[in-house]
Amino acid sequence: MTPQEAEIRKLARVLGVGAERLGYLADVPVEDLRELRERATTVLFDAHLGVLERMAGASKLLPVPVLAKMAERVFGPLLAARIAGLVEPSRGAEIAGRLSPAFLADVAAELDPRRAHGIIAKLPAGVVVAVARELSRRRDWITIARFVDHLPDATIVTSLEFIPDAALPEVAALLDDPARITKVRDLLPPERLAALPDHLR
Repeated sequence: MTPQEAEIRKLARVLGVGAERLGYLADVPVEDLRELRERATTVLFDAHLGVLERMAGASKLLPVPVLAKMAERVFGPLLAARIAGLVEPSRGAEIAGRLSPAFLADVAAELDPRRAHGIIAKLPAGVVVAVARELSRRRDWITIARFVDHLPDATIVTSLEFIPDAALPEVAALLDDPARITKVRDLLPPERLAALPDHLR
């Protein structure tokens, strides 16, 4: 996968379209594609920001168990992802701990990890690993790659156990920060490192 192909796949995810519809962008420099993706993400997440901020503020009045049930049964993953970055991190992590791994995986696919970094950092490792397992089952390598920048090493190590060797090059290609390839490589046991293509060792 070329860097352009990786960026187009990530942009397609943000826009909710198939990557083939954006094939005409194949000759655009990677830096420009990344800037376009980041601007699109900002526009989408800031749409109706006032309403979302009021919802996040109102959520302080409700018990965490009630909010968790509302998130899964009323809000849905897209709205939950939009609100997540506006909730106090400790409370957001407490809510997330009461959600099913399947729903959290849905939310993760819609989330901008940069906006919810505080919540992600406070999630128990067991919750993150359960979500990583579900995302791996779905073969959602884009979402897995987007969260590598925001997880502690110990959690990455455990989560990597659920990613097959054949998928590691794809995850590496989809990382936002190429320097993180070195981090992931350093965390792999020798036997898995040997299974990687030469350019990733």
